[in-house]
Amino acid sequence: MTTKRSPTTKDVALLQQLFKDGQLLLAPEFQRNSVWPRVAKAYLIDTVLNDRPMPLFFFQRGRSAQTGRPVYSIIDGQQRLKAIFDFLDDRFSLSASGDAPYAGKRFSQLRPAQQDQIRSYDIVVDELSGYGDEDIRDIFVRMNKYVVKLSPQELRHAKAKGAFHSFVEKVAKWPWWRERRVFSAQQLARMRAVEFAAELSILLIEGPQDKKSAVDLYYGEYTNAFAAGTRVSRRLKQYLELIDKWLPKLSETRFRKPVDLYSLIGAIDQLHDDGALASVKPAAVRKRLLDLEKELQLKSPGGTAGEYALAASRQTDNVAPRTARMTVLVNLIRTA
Repeated sequence: MTTKRSPTTKDVALLQQLFKDGQLLLAPEFQRNSVWPRVAKAYLIDTVLNDRPMPLFFFQRGRSAQTGRPVYSIIDGQQRLKAIFDFLDDRFSLSASGDAPYAGKRFSQLRPAQQDQIRSYDIVVDELSGYGDEDIRDIFVRMNKYVVKLSPQELRHAKAKGAFHSFVEKVAKWPWWRERRVFSAQQLARMRAVEFAAELSILLIEGPQDKKSAVDLYYGEYTNAFAAGTRVSRRLKQYLELIDKWLPKLSETRFRKPVDLYSLIGAIDQLHDDGALASVKPAAVRKRLLDLEKELQLKSPGGTAGEYALAASRQTDNVAPRTARMTVLVNLIRTA
């Protein structure tokens, strides 16, 4: 099929109708999650109300196999359109500061003329036809690669697919990460939990590795199948339950942080393989971990706390500091 680019314009009312009719796909699988704060959304609506231009949108044009109607997937512009649709649905109000007549108002509170200004606002769209999925992914990555938008994990999400990809995204959705404050809502939206799930999966299979090389390798290696997924999921759930017993107030400790949590899970896995977990007492482990945390708060901690602090201070996702932190925790827990 011949590829084609067709510049066109579509007003907001038409795009909203296409969305409601299922002809506009707002979240293709390679797109990242919505991460715009409310102030950014409000500023965008201000742009529309003042009839200021915004950057070009890119849509992939296809056809529904069921209805035969045109279907559009958003390659670039998803967050801008979602912000506009959210405002039309009264999901946020505009910034209250300033002298604008619409300051602090939701869409339903605007005057009819202002509502019409938003509905009739023309968006410039480049429609792409005849491009394959890999071409579309490549276009998306090229648009975002040299702009400070996508994190390494968001780029993996855009480019990769397959068994390992699906497994770690499923693990990242476990409520545990959010409930224990391992990741904030913003970090979850930026797919930090997905990247961490990938790091932990590799840890439980091969031991500590360099994140930069190992994560990309696994995404590329395990596309058709990830046979270790069941075992990794079972072990990880077991270890998280154990951490809850040791540190019932994990969210109030430094061990909720990914750097320290990675080390703690790695230490538990090593002790599990050595058959040493059964003999440790939860209360004793809790005391030792909390004592270590107190020592790490000192300006110049000594002994094993000093070793841990040094390994947690720089290049924290390299194999050497990861191994050093794990060794400190293994020795601390083993004697509890």
